[in-house]
Amino acid sequence: MVLVGTHAYEHPGLHDLPAVRNNVGRLRELVRDSGLWGLAEEHCRVLGQPDRQGMLNAVYDAAAEASDTMVLYYAGHGLVHPQSGELHLALPGSDPDRPHTAVRYEELRSILLSPAGGRPSARRKVVVLDCCWSGLALGGMDAGDLAPAAAVHGAFVLTATAATRQALAVPGETYTAFTGELIDVVGSGVVGGSALLSMAELYERVTQALAAKGRPLPRQSNIDLGWRISLFRNRAYRAGAEGAAGSGASAGVVGGAAGGRGAVAAVGAGRRAGSGGPAGPVVGPESGVADGSGEGPDSGAVDGSGEGRGAGAGAGGWLAPLPELRVVPPGGRGVVRLGRYPVTHAQFRDFLADPGNARWRPGAARAGAYADENYLAGWRGLEFPEGREGHPVVAVSAYAARAYAAWAGRRLGVALRLPTVAEWEVAARAGRGGEWWAADVAAGRVNFRGSHGELVRNGEFPPNPYGIGDLLGNVWDICVDEAGAPVLRGGAFDTPQARLRECPVPGSPAECRRNVGFRCAGEV
Repeated sequence: MVLVGTHAYEHPGLHDLPAVRNNVGRLRELVRDSGLWGLAEEHCRVLGQPDRQGMLNAVYDAAAEASDTMVLYYAGHGLVHPQSGELHLALPGSDPDRPHTAVRYEELRSILLSPAGGRPSARRKVVVLDCCWSGLALGGMDAGDLAPAAAVHGAFVLTATAATRQALAVPGETYTAFTGELIDVVGSGVVGGSALLSMAELYERVTQALAAKGRPLPRQSNIDLGWRISLFRNRAYRAGAEGAAGSGASAGVVGGAAGGRGAVAAVGAGRRAGSGGPAGPVVGPESGVADGSGEGPDSGAVDGSGEGRGAGAGAGGWLAPLPELRVVPPGGRGVVRLGRYPVTHAQFRDFLADPGNARWRPGAARAGAYADENYLAGWRGLEFPEGREGHPVVAVSAYAARAYAAWAGRRLGVALRLPTVAEWEVAARAGRGGEWWAADVAAGRVNFRGSHGELVRNGEFPPNPYGIGDLLGNVWDICVDEAGAPVLRGGAFDTPQARLRECPVPGSPAECRRNVGFRCAGEV
């Protein structure tokens, strides 16, 4: 990790920013705090008032050393090149009229992508920029769009402002506006949140806090599941919920490269990996969140209830954990839990493997009255298409979806069913007004015809502010209306953006479509 702060300037056109020094000092304390991260001192480089060559060398050295995760933070003045429009990061001696006296963000990006003479860079990269015009680091794209041409690849880039906005440092406040909220979220934790704070969670919480104060809003760009990187433990995480892990939960470190040299230490709630070096933070569907709580994108956690979790791989012979449920605040009918993601192929396979559910296996169901000939297309008996274990199960009928929910509920000890249309709407809106669906599309949360356009596994796209993923896009969700009849909501990977808000009605509860899946729901 490299923390860079320039708080005092020689040029009269650049006013001093005393809060920046406090930013860097407090962030250093937080990353060194063993209860939050526990980053070793030798892996945290702090640069106060650096010169140009010193800053570039420090970032180069850290990037060359990091084998798993590299983190760069900068706070100070941001400058815009008058001809190229590129973002430059000001240094103590920078002259706004002489861009070469500052550091081009593009130089830092190049170092992060390919340090040390072209050797492979760290697999995961986090860049945090607290300066005016910092959204230019996202390629000038507004509203949090991805910027693959300009952003660091395989990473999460978080900026204090959009490309056209100035950052805020309020006189008399200890920290700058953006970093102050970031520090508050990390230092205090998120009540009701997961054991680890992902970059997506940090972004959402900081955005909410700044919006409530009417201050400039941050922007983000995430590539290759960068939003799932978790640098800090959640200080407000409920210890009781952590103890509810079933036998399928992973106990161990958070991270992918145990013992590897890097700029980031392990943040596992259990043990540390290896005997010497640190391990990187969690990211990616292959790892989930292995922090000893078992919480991850396909976890069987029943969020906020203290209920037990479903058995995982190797526990009782089941292939996958049971669905994880998230509490949805009241929306007219009381508090409900809704599946964090749609039910996966692997989870549905466990349902079929239960001898009591033999009637729902492909051959038997297609010959009956509760599914059509398209039911579980591509399956061969209990074998789903290769590589689809983490993808939402599709081509299931409403009858089969109801049967799965009842079966999973019995195993969890919670009555489960399909969500109502009203419950789905409350969860998808996530407390927002206006065209919330357009905001989700702009934030890169939706897999539809105009974005990725193919079915992807759960967790590939960031969740909404309630922590629930793929309510829009990837697969249509089977819901029920007031009469209990099936209604589809949310659109799918092949749905045009203009049709994501439609509510098509299946021809019958037995109908099966290749772009339709389902998730479970239940009362708290």
